[in-house]
Amino acid sequence: MKDDSTSMKLMDSLLPVLTQKGNQEMDSMAKVKVQEKIQAIMIPVKKIIQRVQEDRLNLYDKYFTQEEIDDMIAYYKSPAGRKFVHMKPEITKEIVMKVITEYLPEMKKDMKGE
Repeated sequence: MKDDSTSMKLMDSLLPVLTQKGNQEMDSMAKVKVQEKIQAIMIPVKKIIQRVQEDRLNLYDKYFTQEEIDDMIAYYKSPAGRKFVHMKPEITKEIVMKVITEYLPEMKKDMKGE
């Protein structure tokens, strides 16, 4: 699989955001350690994404005929399909950020019984 996949692009675009969010209240030494840990985590995460992409292809082969796959390809070559592909990483990034900044803090608060 190529490294230019949507999932890989999303992971690469989220890395600076996650690093920045975690670095806001840390000294420079702690920031470096956090960035090193995030970078170390990203290597196996990217390998997992690659394996998932390969599994996805196998599942497409399992559940779709060649004609259906050709129809999907035609959609993704259409203006709407190209826009969908172009916008999907940004939409996904916004959803992930909303989960991180709103939903997780709410869940933590609820779990503490506040």
